[in-house]
Amino acid sequence: MDLGIAIVILALAVFGAVLIVVNRRQGPPSAADPVPAYELLRAGIDDLRTANASAMGELRAEIQRTLGATEQQVMTQTGATQRSLHDLSRQLGVMSEQSARVSELAKDIGSLQDLLRAPKPRGGFGELMLERLLQDCLPASAYEIQYTYRDGSRVDAVVRCANRLVAIDAKFPNESYTQIAAATDQADRTRRRRAFLQQVRRHIDAVARYVSPQDGTIDYAFMYLPSEAIYYEVMTREGVDEADLGTYCQERHVIPASPNTLLAYLQVVALGIRGLAMQERTRELQQSIAQVRREFERFVGLHDQLGTHLDHAMKKFDETERALARASGAIEGLAQVPIAAGGEQAVLPLGDED
Repeated sequence: MDLGIAIVILALAVFGAVLIVVNRRQGPPSAADPVPAYELLRAGIDDLRTANASAMGELRAEIQRTLGATEQQVMTQTGATQRSLHDLSRQLGVMSEQSARVSELAKDIGSLQDLLRAPKPRGGFGELMLERLLQDCLPASAYEIQYTYRDGSRVDAVVRCANRLVAIDAKFPNESYTQIAAATDQADRTRRRRAFLQQVRRHIDAVARYVSPQDGTIDYAFMYLPSEAIYYEVMTREGVDEADLGTYCQERHVIPASPNTLLAYLQVVALGIRGLAMQERTRELQQSIAQVRREFERFVGLHDQLGTHLDHAMKKFDETERALARASGAIEGLAQVPIAAGGEQAVLPLGDED
């Protein structure tokens, strides 16, 4: 449209320029000869009409091409928009299904939370989590679930390390921790936290009973906390008046462990027990060396005794050798004594005569 207007304006400008040039050449028109001016104006109008018709044709063709391109773009954009709407509708349907599933899952989680409020199901859930952790990280022969002591008491799990037992308790009181999150203000939180810490101390005292060297356990028992958040709440101190549960656990020989720290603690225990085994082996080796030394000293005594006997035997041998030499000399002397006449042998003096 703008191109057609520009063409019309250009044609009018050209026509005006032509009229000015003609008027300058011919001078002012006279009243006696109006025909040449009219003819010239008519010819200019015809040229202008022709140029305008040509410009309008080009403008119409340009408009048609523009409308065709615009229509094609509109159709393409409409198809893309329809596909986008279809994909959006499908995604909304999927999101609606997922929202329904999340709602059902939330109901299930709420039911599970209500179920785990009781101490027995909560303890069973903690034992299940501990069992899965040990099953994923240790061979079946390295641990035992629900181990029974000689006195009939039972611990949730034990881990065997170099003929020693590591006791692990998993019945942590979670309900007191969940009550902290329901606090309405800071004072209520402080009160609920103190109640939580008191219950934790009572549970630490219960776990300390699993330390039983007569049953082959190490000097420490593990208190398994099923959540990192609970572990953080137990190990931190919010006020200066709060007791340090870390020191309390050390005094009772109880080690609190979370899912991320339990395996690290067990590896440290294994290294410690290996060191104790090496120390025991070293002690046995020292005892063996001491026994070998005693046997060697006994052998040295026997050797010295044998040397003494050999010295006595050599002395006796020398004495017998000298006695044998004297006896041999006496025999030789007797062999040289002359025999009396008549064949009678002289009587040898055998002893002192009276």
